[in-house]
Amino acid sequence: MLLSAFKLWTQMVELALALLDLCPGPVVVFVDPRLHDDAEEMVARASAMVAKFDQANVRRWRIIVTLPATEDGLRAAYELTNEHKIQTNLTLVSCLPHASACIETGARMVTMSVEPIMEWFEQQHSVASRVACISPEHPGIQTVQSCASYIRLHGLNNTLVTTDLRTWAELKQFGGIGGAALKQSQLDQIPMQRLTTWYPRPDDKSPATIHALQAEHPSRYLDSNKGFLVSLPAECRSLASAVLYVRLGKMKVHMETIETVVRTEIKRRVDLETIPLESLYRRPSETRSVRRSKSRMTLSSKRSKSSVRPSYHKAKAPQETTLMVEGVDYF
Repeated sequence: MLLSAFKLWTQMVELALALLDLCPGPVVVFVDPRLHDDAEEMVARASAMVAKFDQANVRRWRIIVTLPATEDGLRAAYELTNEHKIQTNLTLVSCLPHASACIETGARMVTMSVEPIMEWFEQQHSVASRVACISPEHPGIQTVQSCASYIRLHGLNNTLVTTDLRTWAELKQFGGIGGAALKQSQLDQIPMQRLTTWYPRPDDKSPATIHALQAEHPSRYLDSNKGFLVSLPAECRSLASAVLYVRLGKMKVHMETIETVVRTEIKRRVDLETIPLESLYRRPSETRSVRRSKSRMTLSSKRSKSSVRPSYHKAKAPQETTLMVEGVDYF
Protein backbone atom coordinates (compact mmCIF):
# COMPACT_ATOMS: atom_id res chain seq x y z
CA MET A 1 0.00 0.00 0.00
CA LEU A 2 0.93 3.63 -0.40
CA LEU A 3 1.24 4.26 3.32
CA SER A 4 3.67 1.43 3.94
CA ALA A 5 5.90 2.64 1.13
CA PHE A 6 5.79 6.23 2.31
CA LYS A 7 9.19 7.78 3.06
CA LEU A 8 9.30 11.12 4.78
CA TRP A 9 12.86 11.86 3.67
CA THR A 10 11.82 11.91 0.01
CA GLN A 11 9.43 14.75 0.82
CA MET A 12 12.30 16.59 2.50
CA VAL A 13 14.41 16.28 -0.64
CA GLU A 14 11.57 17.64 -2.77
CA LEU A 15 11.20 20.58 -0.39
CA ALA A 16 14.94 21.29 -0.51
CA LEU A 17 14.90 21.19 -4.31
CA ALA A 18 12.14 23.78 -4.29
CA LEU A 19 14.14 26.00 -1.92
CA LEU A 20 17.33 25.92 -3.99
CA ASP A 21 16.01 28.58 -6.35
CA LEU A 22 15.16 30.84 -3.40
CA CYS A 23 18.40 30.35 -1.48
CA PRO A 24 21.74 31.37 -3.02
CA GLY A 25 23.78 29.36 -0.54
CA PRO A 26 23.77 25.76 0.66
CA VAL A 27 20.61 24.00 1.80
CA VAL A 28 20.69 21.92 4.98
CA VAL A 29 18.76 18.64 5.05
CA PHE A 30 18.31 16.26 7.97
CA VAL A 31 18.74 12.55 8.47
CA ASP A 32 16.02 11.13 10.71
CA PRO A 33 17.36 11.69 14.26
CA ARG A 34 15.80 8.38 15.35
CA LEU A 35 18.71 6.72 13.54
CA HIS A 36 21.20 8.33 15.92
CA ASP A 37 22.57 4.97 17.11
CA ASP A 38 22.94 3.36 13.67
CA ALA A 39 25.92 4.70 11.70
CA GLU A 40 25.41 2.34 8.77
CA GLU A 41 21.78 3.37 8.27
CA MET A 42 22.64 7.07 8.59
CA VAL A 43 25.27 6.71 5.86
CA ALA A 44 22.81 4.86 3.62
CA ARG A 45 20.05 7.43 4.18
CA ALA A 46 22.34 10.41 3.61
CA SER A 47 23.77 8.84 0.45
CA ALA A 48 20.27 8.18 -0.89
CA MET A 49 19.25 11.78 -0.25
CA VAL A 50 22.32 13.23 -1.95
CA ALA A 51 21.81 10.86 -4.90
CA LYS A 52 18.44 12.56 -5.47
CA PHE A 53 20.19 15.92 -5.67
CA ASP A 54 22.80 14.45 -8.01
CA GLN A 55 19.99 13.32 -10.33
CA ALA A 56 18.67 16.89 -10.31
CA ASN A 57 22.16 18.19 -11.27
CA VAL A 58 22.61 20.02 -7.97
CA ARG A 59 26.24 20.59 -7.07
CA ARG A 60 27.48 18.89 -3.92
CA TRP A 61 28.68 22.12 -2.27
CA ARG A 62 25.05 23.27 -2.05
CA ILE A 63 23.92 20.31 0.07
CA ILE A 64 24.79 19.78 3.73
CA VAL A 65 23.42 16.73 5.56
CA THR A 66 22.73 17.11 9.28
CA LEU A 67 23.48 14.26 11.68
CA PRO A 68 23.18 14.09 15.48
CA ALA A 69 26.58 14.31 17.17
CA THR A 70 26.42 10.89 18.83
CA GLU A 71 29.08 8.18 18.68
CA ASP A 72 27.46 6.71 15.58
CA GLY A 73 26.75 10.17 14.19
CA LEU A 74 30.44 11.04 14.25
CA ARG A 75 31.38 7.74 12.60
CA ALA A 76 28.78 8.33 9.90
CA ALA A 77 30.01 11.91 9.35
CA TYR A 78 33.59 10.72 8.99
CA GLU A 79 32.61 8.13 6.36
CA LEU A 80 30.34 10.49 4.45
CA THR A 81 32.97 13.23 4.38
CA ASN A 82 36.04 11.20 3.56
CA GLU A 83 34.63 8.36 1.45
CA HIS A 84 31.52 9.79 -0.20
CA LYS A 85 32.53 13.48 -0.46
CA ILE A 86 29.27 14.58 1.20
CA GLN A 87 29.26 17.68 3.39
CA THR A 88 27.91 17.14 6.89
CA ASN A 89 26.65 19.16 9.83
CA LEU A 90 26.91 17.65 13.31
CA THR A 91 24.24 19.04 15.59
CA LEU A 92 23.49 19.07 19.33
CA VAL A 93 27.15 19.69 20.15
CA SER A 94 27.55 20.48 23.84
CA CYS A 95 31.07 21.67 24.70
CA LEU A 96 34.57 22.30 23.34
CA PRO A 97 35.87 18.70 23.63
CA HIS A 98 32.67 17.52 21.93
CA ALA A 99 33.09 20.15 19.21
CA SER A 100 36.76 19.31 18.64
CA ALA A 101 35.87 15.64 18.13
CA CYS A 102 33.21 16.68 15.58
CA ILE A 103 35.75 18.86 13.78
CA GLU A 104 38.15 15.92 13.47
CA THR A 105 35.53 14.02 11.42
CA GLY A 106 35.80 16.68 8.71
CA ALA A 107 32.26 17.97 9.27
CA ARG A 108 31.61 21.21 7.40
CA MET A 109 29.39 22.64 10.13
CA VAL A 110 29.07 22.23 13.89
CA THR A 111 25.78 23.28 15.46
CA MET A 112 25.32 24.11 19.14
CA SER A 113 21.90 24.32 20.79
CA VAL A 114 22.22 27.31 23.12
CA GLU A 115 19.11 26.88 25.28
CA PRO A 116 19.91 23.47 26.85
CA ILE A 117 23.54 24.51 27.37
CA MET A 118 22.51 27.67 29.19
CA GLU A 119 19.88 25.88 31.26
CA TRP A 120 22.29 23.14 32.31
CA PHE A 121 24.79 25.67 33.67
CA GLU A 122 22.05 27.70 35.32
CA GLN A 123 20.85 24.61 37.14
CA GLN A 124 24.35 23.52 38.10
CA HIS A 125 25.43 26.94 39.30
CA SER A 126 22.03 28.04 40.69
CA VAL A 127 21.81 31.12 38.52
CA ALA A 128 18.84 33.05 39.85
CA SER A 129 17.72 34.90 36.74
CA ARG A 130 18.62 33.73 33.28
CA VAL A 131 17.96 37.16 31.73
CA ALA A 132 19.87 39.24 34.26
CA CYS A 133 22.93 37.00 34.00
CA ILE A 134 23.34 37.02 30.20
CA SER A 135 26.87 38.35 29.94
CA PRO A 136 30.26 37.15 28.68
CA GLU A 137 30.87 35.72 32.17
CA HIS A 138 27.93 33.32 31.92
CA PRO A 139 29.46 29.78 31.78
CA GLY A 140 27.08 28.83 28.99
CA ILE A 141 28.15 31.81 26.89
CA GLN A 142 31.80 30.95 27.54
CA THR A 143 31.24 27.35 26.48
CA VAL A 144 29.80 28.32 23.09
CA GLN A 145 32.32 31.15 22.60
CA SER A 146 35.27 28.84 23.34
CA CYS A 147 34.21 26.64 20.40
CA ALA A 148 34.05 29.64 18.06
CA SER A 149 37.45 30.83 19.29
CA TYR A 150 38.92 27.34 18.85
CA ILE A 151 37.93 27.32 15.16
CA ARG A 152 39.26 30.85 14.61
CA LEU A 153 42.55 30.46 16.46
CA HIS A 154 43.50 27.29 14.58
CA GLY A 155 42.33 28.57 11.19
CA LEU A 156 39.94 25.65 10.69
CA ASN A 157 37.62 25.35 7.71
CA ASN A 158 34.54 24.75 9.84
CA THR A 159 31.49 26.86 10.59
CA LEU A 160 29.91 27.15 14.02
CA VAL A 161 26.13 27.68 13.99
CA THR A 162 23.97 28.45 17.01
CA THR A 163 20.31 27.41 17.41
CA ASP A 164 17.62 27.60 20.12
CA LEU A 165 18.56 31.09 21.23
CA ARG A 166 16.26 32.29 23.98
CA THR A 167 16.89 36.04 23.68
CA TRP A 168 18.64 38.55 21.47
CA ALA A 169 20.93 39.30 24.41
CA GLU A 170 22.41 35.81 24.09
CA LEU A 171 23.13 36.19 20.39
CA LYS A 172 24.87 39.53 20.93
CA GLN A 173 27.37 37.90 23.29
CA PHE A 174 28.87 35.63 20.64
CA GLY A 175 31.76 36.68 18.42
CA GLY A 176 33.03 34.85 15.36
CA ILE A 177 30.11 32.45 14.90
CA GLY A 178 29.25 31.49 11.34
CA GLY A 179 25.48 31.68 11.59
CA ALA A 180 22.42 31.54 13.81
CA ALA A 181 19.06 29.84 13.38
CA LEU A 182 16.32 32.18 14.63
CA LYS A 183 12.69 31.66 15.51
CA GLN A 184 10.00 33.52 13.58
CA SER A 185 9.35 35.82 16.53
CA GLN A 186 13.05 36.72 16.60
CA LEU A 187 13.12 37.30 12.85
CA ASP A 188 10.23 39.73 13.23
CA GLN A 189 12.32 41.74 15.71
CA ILE A 190 15.36 42.16 13.44
CA PRO A 191 14.43 45.71 12.32
CA MET A 192 14.36 46.76 15.99
CA GLN A 193 17.70 45.18 16.91
CA ARG A 194 21.23 46.46 16.44
CA LEU A 195 23.02 43.28 15.52
CA THR A 196 26.65 43.38 14.42
CA THR A 197 29.21 40.68 13.68
CA TRP A 198 32.39 40.92 15.69
CA TYR A 199 35.52 38.86 16.31
CA PRO A 200 37.63 38.73 19.47
CA ARG A 201 40.71 40.93 19.43
CA PRO A 202 44.05 39.22 18.70
CA ASP A 203 45.17 40.00 22.25
CA ASP A 204 41.91 38.78 23.77
CA LYS A 205 42.45 37.21 27.20
CA SER A 206 38.89 36.22 27.99
CA PRO A 207 38.24 32.86 29.70
CA ALA A 208 36.71 31.52 26.49
CA THR A 209 39.82 32.36 24.43
CA ILE A 210 42.18 30.97 27.08
CA HIS A 211 40.14 27.75 27.20
CA ALA A 212 40.35 27.46 23.41
CA LEU A 213 44.12 27.98 23.46
CA GLN A 214 44.61 25.33 26.13
CA ALA A 215 42.50 22.72 24.33
CA GLU A 216 44.35 19.95 22.52
CA HIS A 217 44.52 20.33 18.75
CA PRO A 218 44.05 18.07 16.98
CA SER A 219 42.05 16.19 19.56
CA ARG A 220 42.45 12.45 20.12
CA TYR A 221 38.89 11.66 21.12
CA LEU A 222 38.11 9.76 17.91
CA ASP A 223 41.04 7.42 18.57
CA SER A 224 39.55 6.12 21.80
CA ASN A 225 38.52 2.47 21.64
CA LYS A 226 35.82 3.08 24.24
CA GLY A 227 34.25 5.91 22.28
CA PHE A 228 34.75 9.65 22.46
CA LEU A 229 31.90 10.31 24.91
CA VAL A 230 33.46 8.07 27.52
CA SER A 231 36.76 9.93 27.05
CA LEU A 232 35.24 13.34 27.76
CA PRO A 233 35.75 15.01 31.15
CA ALA A 234 33.04 14.23 33.70
CA GLU A 235 31.38 17.65 33.43
CA CYS A 236 31.30 17.41 29.64
CA ARG A 237 29.71 13.95 29.78
CA SER A 238 26.93 15.28 31.99
CA LEU A 239 26.43 18.30 29.73
CA ALA A 240 26.46 16.12 26.61
CA SER A 241 23.75 13.87 28.06
CA ALA A 242 21.55 16.87 28.87
CA VAL A 243 22.02 18.49 25.46
CA LEU A 244 22.30 15.48 23.18
CA TYR A 245 20.13 12.66 24.43
CA VAL A 246 17.37 14.70 26.06
CA ARG A 247 16.94 16.64 22.81
CA LEU A 248 17.01 13.45 20.76
CA GLY A 249 14.13 12.13 22.85
CA LYS A 250 12.10 15.26 22.05
CA MET A 251 13.03 15.00 18.36
CA LYS A 252 11.74 11.43 18.29
CA VAL A 253 8.34 12.62 19.53
CA HIS A 254 8.30 15.42 16.93
CA MET A 255 9.19 13.04 14.09
CA GLU A 256 6.44 10.60 15.09
CA THR A 257 3.95 13.49 15.19
CA ILE A 258 5.00 14.67 11.74
CA GLU A 259 4.70 11.18 10.29
CA THR A 260 1.25 10.72 11.83
CA VAL A 261 0.01 14.01 10.38
CA VAL A 262 1.40 13.29 6.91
CA ARG A 263 0.15 9.69 6.83
CA THR A 264 -3.31 10.78 7.98
CA GLU A 265 -3.49 13.38 5.23
CA ILE A 266 -2.36 10.91 2.57
CA LYS A 267 -4.89 8.33 3.78
CA ARG A 268 -7.64 10.95 3.68
CA ARG A 269 -6.84 11.74 0.07
CA VAL A 270 -6.71 8.15 -1.18
CA ASP A 271 -9.73 6.71 0.67
CA LEU A 272 -12.53 5.69 -1.72
CA GLU A 273 -16.08 6.69 -0.95
CA THR A 274 -18.48 3.73 -0.87
CA ILE A 275 -20.80 3.75 -3.91
CA PRO A 276 -23.99 1.59 -4.20
CA LEU A 277 -23.29 -1.27 -6.61
CA GLU A 278 -26.70 -0.78 -8.28
CA SER A 279 -25.69 2.63 -9.57
CA LEU A 280 -22.19 1.52 -10.47
CA TYR A 281 -22.99 -1.67 -12.43
CA ARG A 282 -26.37 -0.90 -14.10
CA ARG A 283 -26.48 -1.13 -17.94
CA PRO A 284 -28.61 1.80 -19.13
CA SER A 285 -29.30 0.28 -22.60
CA GLU A 286 -30.42 -3.04 -21.14
CA THR A 287 -32.64 -1.34 -18.60
CA ARG A 288 -34.43 0.68 -21.33
CA SER A 289 -35.02 -2.43 -23.51
CA VAL A 290 -36.47 -4.33 -20.56
CA ARG A 291 -38.81 -1.48 -19.79
CA ARG A 292 -40.02 -1.28 -23.42
CA SER A 293 -40.62 -5.05 -23.45
CA LYS A 294 -42.62 -4.91 -20.23
CA SER A 295 -44.64 -1.99 -21.60
CA ARG A 296 -45.64 -3.94 -24.76
CA MET A 297 -46.58 -6.96 -22.68
CA THR A 298 -48.80 -4.82 -20.48
CA LEU A 299 -50.54 -3.21 -23.50
CA SER A 300 -51.23 -6.62 -25.07
CA SER A 301 -52.66 -7.92 -21.83
CA LYS A 302 -54.98 -4.93 -21.55
CA ARG A 303 -56.36 -5.48 -25.05
CA SER A 304 -57.08 -9.17 -24.42
CA LYS A 305 -58.84 -8.42 -21.17
CA SER A 306 -60.95 -5.56 -22.55
CA SER A 307 -63.31 -8.06 -24.28
CA VAL A 308 -64.24 -9.59 -20.94
CA ARG A 309 -64.79 -6.50 -18.82
CA PRO A 310 -63.78 -2.90 -19.00
CA SER A 311 -60.82 -1.64 -17.11
CA TYR A 312 -60.97 1.77 -15.50
CA HIS A 313 -57.43 1.78 -14.21
CA LYS A 314 -54.24 1.86 -16.18
CA ALA A 315 -51.86 -0.94 -15.41
CA LYS A 316 -48.52 0.27 -14.19
CA ALA A 317 -45.35 -1.33 -15.44
CA PRO A 318 -43.53 -3.09 -12.60
CA GLN A 319 -40.49 -1.24 -11.33
CA GLU A 320 -37.77 -3.78 -11.85
CA THR A 321 -34.05 -3.14 -12.05
CA THR A 322 -31.77 -5.41 -13.99
CA LEU A 323 -28.25 -5.54 -12.56
CA MET A 324 -25.11 -6.27 -14.45
CA VAL A 325 -22.78 -9.05 -13.55
CA GLU A 326 -19.59 -7.40 -12.36
CA GLY A 327 -16.88 -7.59 -14.99
CA VAL A 328 -14.63 -5.60 -17.24
CA ASP A 329 -16.55 -6.44 -20.44
CA TYR A 330 -18.98 -3.61 -19.80
CA PHE A 331 -16.40 -0.84 -19.67
